[in-house]
Amino acid sequence: MGSRLSEFLQERGHEVRHFSRSAKPKSKYRTYIWDVKAGTYDKAAFSEVTHVINLAGAGIADAPWTSRRKALIISSRTDSTQLLLKGILELGGSVKAYLAGSAIGYYGNRGEDIMTEDSKPGDGFLSESVKIWEAATQALTTATNLPTLTVRTGIVLSTKGGALPKMMLPLNVRTSTYFGNGQQWYSWIHIDDICQVFVRGVEDDTFRGLYNGVAPNPARNKTMAAALIEASGKAAILMPAPAFALKMTLGEMSHTVLDSTQVSAAKLEETGFTFQHPELSAAISDLLNRKV
Repeated sequence: MGSRLSEFLQERGHEVRHFSRSAKPKSKYRTYIWDVKAGTYDKAAFSEVTHVINLAGAGIADAPWTSRRKALIISSRTDSTQLLLKGILELGGSVKAYLAGSAIGYYGNRGEDIMTEDSKPGDGFLSESVKIWEAATQALTTATNLPTLTVRTGIVLSTKGGALPKMMLPLNVRTSTYFGNGQQWYSWIHIDDICQVFVRGVEDDTFRGLYNGVAPNPARNKTMAAALIEASGKAAILMPAPAFALKMTLGEMSHTVLDSTQVSAAKLEETGFTFQHPELSAAISDLLNRKV
């Protein structure tokens, strides 16, 4: 997501800088080294910077949820926020706004209920981790008095990473898999649309506050699995992965695929934001055709 957002911002004439754990001399973006664990950063990165965008965080489905992994999922988000707070307080006199990632995991497993930004948090690790993440963002906002945009992002669909390539793997053997009974709601968003939310956050000083970063048409898991078959153009069979098997295999991490979270995009739409890819099947087809 950070790479795609950087492309959009650069195309619109913005200078984009990256923090990275290592030097990247071949990058098309000026890159500065930081060490989140050690709490150090290249101070030159903040020179004349107007907007700080924090999308850092270990992937929630990249490794089993051991105690160590769960601690990393949280600390990678909170420690990066605290390091940026340090940098802004020390050197960020030119910074006008802070743009923060968050996640719809905040709402937890909510069945058929529709979640708005005012909904209460759910239960479980995902919800707890996002609450801690957002508390770190709030601490930065309070300490810096910066206008802040926080986006609770849904399942970002992209062929370059995240959930979509993993969901498409079964198509190689002519199947498409749904999880459990497949009736759980998945609140998704095309990568270009979520990037445009953050682009607006940079270019529109009035666009601040908390928003759900999801498409206006969430889909049930089984519907999404069927849409993958249609968009791919492959002959495939829709197959279930039983919930009990997922729980045995994935343990607590099975919540990432079995939880149902139907999230509203109404508040974002009310600001005049226009989704370029509001419908699931068309969004997946676009992603596959353009390899985005």
